Amino acid sequence: MIIFFGTSSRSAKFLDLATQRGLKIDLVVSEPAKPIGRKQILTENPVVTAAKKMKIPFLTSIFELQNPSSGFQLNFFKDTLGLILDFNKIIPREIINLFSKGIINLHFSKLPQNRGPAPVQKTILNGDKEAWITYYLINEKIDQGMIISQLSIPLDFTENTDSLYEKLIEKAAQETEKIIGDYLAKKVVLSPQIGEPTMTKKLTTENCWINWEKNPREIDRLIRAAFPEPGAWTEIKLFPDRQPATKKRLKILKAHLENDKLILDLVQLEGKSPVAWKQFLQGYPGSEIIKEKKI
Repeated sequence: MIIFFGTSSRSAKFLDLATQRGLKIDLVVSEPAKPIGRKQILTENPVVTAAKKMKIPFLTSIFELQNPSSGFQLNFFKDTLGLILDFNKIIPREIINLFSKGIINLHFSKLPQNRGPAPVQKTILNGDKEAWITYYLINEKIDQGMIISQLSIPLDFTENTDSLYEKLIEKAAQETEKIIGDYLAKKVVLSPQIGEPTMTKKLTTENCWINWEKNPREIDRLIRAAFPEPGAWTEIKLFPDRQPATKKRLKILKAHLENDKLILDLVQLEGKSPVAWKQFLQGYPGSEIIKEKKI
């Protein structure tokens, strides 16, 4: 049997697509409902919602796997495989040891490159020509297990983090059933990770400020990597003829390159909804992006 671990909307998307393509998931492990938003409304985890829709049994804590009252005993895991996508929690050794077939993680890079929580953002920031999926057996160390398989997809340099995740999840959903089948049938040879490892960190608001002294291609990559969150940003003078001029933060959500020139497409002024750049200029005529280097 296969137990799936996931917590995000991306996990839920993969679960839906992979099961549609024939992958049989027997149990889902996710997280309990949490208060969300300004009103702190208790909201069900998207993976739990997906499991309910597909009528797959679920747990909302990994430690329920060790709880006798949950009905799970050691012999339950005799022929059990774990599968992870975007679980966002480190699974302790005592849980890993329950799985006789191990636990496979799907990591979106060519390990050992881009270990850590933000491989998709890093792929875009690097300007890589390909994005990768690595299937590997987890251990207690982050992204350091033995490799089962690695797949790649070509990039066209227009992807943002959101759209690249979609492409990778679609590819993973197509391939996972076969890869798991080959692994369980012992048709694959596990291999160690070879090469110099690199680590990733999630982009934050602080490191998404646009340095306009960089070339347009680098700025374009930052904008795409930072979408949808946290968003690449700059500062703008809204009414430059007024004294003092109004200065606000402006997110550059989408842009594109034309003849190596950066063309803005979608922006969001702080406190406002996203609008097209042309529409923004109509609402704030004469606005000037502040391109001086931050001190």
